[in-house]
Amino acid sequence: MAIIVRNFEKKDAARAAEIIFESFKGVFKERWSEEQRESAAQWEKKVYTETPALITATFVAEENDKVIGVLHISANVRFGLGILHCIGVDPRFAGKGVGKALAAEAEQLWKKHRMRKVYTCTSHINTTALRYYKSLGFIEEGVLKDHFFEGIDEIQLAKFYTYDD
Repeated sequence: MAIIVRNFEKKDAARAAEIIFESFKGVFKERWSEEQRESAAQWEKKVYTETPALITATFVAEENDKVIGVLHISANVRFGLGILHCIGVDPRFAGKGVGKALAAEAEQLWKKHRMRKVYTCTSHINTTALRYYKSLGFIEEGVLKDHFFEGIDEIQLAKFYTYDD
């Protein structure tokens, strides 16, 4: 499988929205309805932007010119704080390295801009995501009780970076 990771382009918006919706629907089942779906128009705004204080970036993974994964991140350059906002992989490609390839691209950006900490969160019922984040070096930092849905807690995770120079 030849995975290519590249910067998100507006033409990827509909597919990105679809992948994220399906990824979250698989976890939340009936709680994740069409009302939670982000539109392609919302995704079109997630292109790379950079100011002196904040960078936002979205990457897609593709195979044979078809988008199979998406990752949206940011980097607060002023405070050295990165955020992994969301990641989704087409379920047909789960467990095949797509998420790790996307995360590697994000890590390059975070390290280039010398993030000291990167954080994310995932629902406690999403054991696949918890294992994935831990495999990337994230550790659990806290719990947000009943955060998005009653009865489903969000686990806060963080990864810390140090630099030798």
